[in-house]
Amino acid sequence: MARQVIKLGSSSIASRGGLALDVIAGLVSQIAAAQRTGHEIILVTSGASRLGRQLIAFEGPTAGAGHALQALVSSVRSAVQSADYQQLAETLSLYATPPPGPQAVETALPSAVGQPALMALYRQLAAAVGVEVCQILVSRSDLDSPRAMADLGQLLREATGRGLLPIVNGNDATDPHSALDNDQVAVAVAVAAEASRLLFLTDVRAAYRDAELSERITKLTPAQARAVRVTGGGSGRGGMGSKLTAAARAACCGIECVIGSAREPDVVGRSLNPRARMGTVVRSAGPRLEPGRRWIGGIAYSAGSVHVNREAEESLRSGSTLFLSGVKRVEGDFPAGAVVELLDVRHPERLLGRGSVALPSAILRLLRALAPQEVACVLSILFRLRYADPVPEARMQSALLDPDVYKDCQELASGTSRASQEALAQLAALSAERVTELADSLLLAQPHLATTFLLDKGFLQGQVPADAAARRVVRSIHAVHRESLVVYPA
Repeated sequence: MARQVIKLGSSSIASRGGLALDVIAGLVSQIAAAQRTGHEIILVTSGASRLGRQLIAFEGPTAGAGHALQALVSSVRSAVQSADYQQLAETLSLYATPPPGPQAVETALPSAVGQPALMALYRQLAAAVGVEVCQILVSRSDLDSPRAMADLGQLLREATGRGLLPIVNGNDATDPHSALDNDQVAVAVAVAAEASRLLFLTDVRAAYRDAELSERITKLTPAQARAVRVTGGGSGRGGMGSKLTAAARAACCGIECVIGSAREPDVVGRSLNPRARMGTVVRSAGPRLEPGRRWIGGIAYSAGSVHVNREAEESLRSGSTLFLSGVKRVEGDFPAGAVVELLDVRHPERLLGRGSVALPSAILRLLRALAPQEVACVLSILFRLRYADPVPEARMQSALLDPDVYKDCQELASGTSRASQEALAQLAALSAERVTELADSLLLAQPHLATTFLLDKGFLQGQVPADAAARRVVRSIHAVHRESLVVYPA
């Protein structure tokens, strides 16, 4: 028997600004049938903001919609029991064109209004088919540490083990400006709960390559899912591109993903059959991650990306760390300790792994692609700009970056690598405030490295530390903490 996460998007349950309750009712019935055969299901649902905006649109307080809501619930119960949705459709027509009223502009208030109403709806629908539900709201903070991930995973597994249907939603009421959407939440939930499959339900039958929806994509590898250009759509935060990117990350964690239509008959049951031909399948790459690698590998929010060359990839796959010489491009603005994605610089659709960076993004950009001696020269210049005796502002750069006076500048200026030339140009363009910011951030991120230069004081004369211990410190500088690295199967 399988444990499956189903992500139900806004576009798949949208109906003239409201919710397509016939679709929701049908899916709940299918989930109940799957549970009766021993499968464990977790539902990640959108729709709270949509429902909340509709409730707010009623004249007067939201309680004024109570009579219509009661009629709606009664109609849904009757429709589920009789499998006749005609009465439900008539009731839904009352919600098709709500009276004009004040509309909330922000996300938080509609979500706060819609969330309890949405859960009440799910509870009524589930009760009609003999299922008990539990609500789990997920915020960005719930995914920000391995401990939080472990707690979330334990809760989800305990709930499904007791025969409950966990209903998960991103907590837009308290976290409205988070970049975290329900596609990302679904991946995090699937990894934390140790699910074997993740089903994305949307308003189309699959991912398509063309706007006419004639060229259906049947199967993809994770790299293909990240690279393919598809037709956008959907009324939620994420379109098809978001789902494919999320599916690729889940597949890298060993979870097979399917993208299909919420309106397809018996979509839940068919998705649980590995042999069924449906939608777009993003195949898993390797086994599911072991517990110690799940947070970095599949759950932690990615703050940016580090692009590496093929030599660095081979080194990572052999168990080594990521040194600065292998970093070719840095995207994003992030502090030391942030989780980033590791990508192939020539083929950025190839997600190689993830890890926690040892240096902030600004320092990584300054030191990328440099050999150890070039790194030492850049750091020497940076600390001289930061700690040298004050000189007139107009003369600062020319006085402290003169290759005829300082050997570290001469080595970079005469270096054969393009990276060394670019690093020297970056240093020359820094303002005094930026120099202070970079040097201080390096001191915080790498205190041993920084104090090696500061105690030596050779940087003031343009000399990098020459003793063996100092050279070892410089050679050991890495871009990503070794213990945090998660490298996905090739």
